[in-house]
Amino acid sequence: MFMKTHPAIIMKLWAIGRSLMYMWSKFVSVQKKTILFCSLGGRNFSDSPRAIYEEICKRKEFDDWKIIWAFVNPDCINIPRGEKVKVDSIPFFKALLYSRVLVGNSGIDRGLGLKLKGHVRVETWHGAPFKKIGGEEHTATFAVKPAKYKGELDNDTIRCAQSSYDRDIYARVFHATKDSFLMCDLPRNDELFTYSNSKIEEIKRSLKIDCSKKVILYTPTYREYLINDHHQTYMAPPIDLSKWEKTLGREFVLLIRTHYAVAAALAIKDNNFVKNVSDYSSLNDLYAISDMMISDYSSTFLDFSILKRPMFCFAYDLSEYEEKRGLYIDLAAELPCSIDLNEDDLLKHIQEVDINDASKKTATFNAKYAPYAGHASEAVVDKILTRL
Repeated sequence: MFMKTHPAIIMKLWAIGRSLMYMWSKFVSVQKKTILFCSLGGRNFSDSPRAIYEEICKRKEFDDWKIIWAFVNPDCINIPRGEKVKVDSIPFFKALLYSRVLVGNSGIDRGLGLKLKGHVRVETWHGAPFKKIGGEEHTATFAVKPAKYKGELDNDTIRCAQSSYDRDIYARVFHATKDSFLMCDLPRNDELFTYSNSKIEEIKRSLKIDCSKKVILYTPTYREYLINDHHQTYMAPPIDLSKWEKTLGREFVLLIRTHYAVAAALAIKDNNFVKNVSDYSSLNDLYAISDMMISDYSSTFLDFSILKRPMFCFAYDLSEYEEKRGLYIDLAAELPCSIDLNEDDLLKHIQEVDINDASKKTATFNAKYAPYAGHASEAVVDKILTRL
């Protein structure tokens, strides 16, 4: 929140930090067989960087490589192979300078905009942009923008795209060439093709879900302009969970997964109908066990569409969101479902859904927006090897 409320100070600090890093780089040599990973600013061991890491660990070409992961709380996370450093520490910034390969999904260099020789940079990002990003947002809370490269377009960073839709937006936002993108989907989604029935049942049991019931996953995105008295980003959709339970509880279980940037959400008391799974480690597990999904302006629509299951859009604040954040996509024209502005319409559509018809519509949506899923991790690692 400090970044959003004191943009001038942050911009100066970034400029100072960038200059210091460039000076430091004169004295730090790149180590040929070292790779640094960071996911979502170091919050966890997850997402596409983890998928690439797991593929790296399978390849004999990397058997003698030094692997480093950067975490906010490194002591709280275990990794099968490699070392750990604390984000924003001196060892972290030094690793940025000497690592041959840098793999991130939200700007691994902490907004410094470093472009140093000798590095292979991989930036997968963390979801296709339905909502506006990278300085194109409407609201003033995005006054602070990461440093952008000037001059020639970036053709060196390895990036992933799910389709030409997100590639074209990313190319503009990140000042990159379209040819620099791998049309391979996101590495994190490879796993969606691997779940067996026994694994799905195991996950349900671990979450104490009645296996005789259908599962609905609700994945609302965050509203960065909603800040509580404790300076936390929060969300409070206009829903009455008791009404949802009365309407759906006999047939369904509801899982609620908030965006990673949301600090305060619904005061959910878990029971046999509703469960707060925001802290559950694997979003893919939740996709795999869910028979249908509800979201709003989130790229989870694209990821879940890979499974070709019914989806619903609960856009209760659509006008406000379009005004304050902005959308790239016309939801009504593109999503394979109706746009529900209130919970009554949403609940009605869930009750009346034709599973086969809704699944076909999702499949059509998937063919346009995420048609390449399945082998992204392999594609990225193959590309890395060509750069070494």
